[in-house]
Amino acid sequence: MLSSLISDLSIAQPLARMAATAFVVVGVAMTVGRFGPVIGGALAGLPIVLGPGFLFLLMQAPPGFASNAAIYSLFSLSATQIFLLAYIIAAERAGPLVSLLGAVAAWGAATALFRLLPPQALVGIALFAVVTAITRKRGATFVRGTIKRARADNIGLLLLRGILAGLLVAGVTAAANQLGATASGLLLAFPIGYTVLSITIHEEFGAQAATATLHSAIFGTISLAGFCAVLAIAIPNMPVAWAFVFAVAVSLVITVALILISRFARNAS
Repeated sequence: MLSSLISDLSIAQPLARMAATAFVVVGVAMTVGRFGPVIGGALAGLPIVLGPGFLFLLMQAPPGFASNAAIYSLFSLSATQIFLLAYIIAAERAGPLVSLLGAVAAWGAATALFRLLPPQALVGIALFAVVTAITRKRGATFVRGTIKRARADNIGLLLLRGILAGLLVAGVTAAANQLGATASGLLLAFPIGYTVLSITIHEEFGAQAATATLHSAIFGTISLAGFCAVLAIAIPNMPVAWAFVFAVAVSLVITVALILISRFARNAS
């Protein structure tokens, strides 16, 4: 009975993350076309992809394992901010594929460095705050002009890319389940959604739209960091189910606050 339940969970987890990733890629791309890159980038930071991964991890792993994985996900999200900045810088002169390769290389180098830090929640939070402030300020110099809104021309292509991104998520999730807390946390927060989203926005709406969206996503990723930070701190101190609900709620509040702040700043300028 128990082995059957574990087997069912191992199948459901990659399927859930696959569907969530496809939803994020398609939804954000359409949001950018309709509402602009600021809203699209903020929504990209919702834990729609990361959430299911940790939900199933909490079902299968001890609380201490999940808490440590959340800490390493904070380190991975700090590297994700560098991924976003690297793509923004590369998109100034390069096409989508070259920009993506450079961004992934930057993420890998940053992750290799950050994983050497002490696995403590406060260290992860401080690291993310510093990296976010630097990347946000540096990335702002590449955001230029007003982005013209337009609908995505090929919804079928968006769906295909969303499904492919979901399949990639399923593969990473399956690999993470066989590894320890360090690798699991780093892989769970790997910016798979951003890899497909960056290329999609770049090709559909151009380099300026991709730059503006990913710069907004640097801000939006704060909600993902909030999700992981709450998990890392709350799991040892309360039932895991309530810790997960609390983390999701905090992430949603952060996303709404970021959208309101962005709108206020845009109207004030």
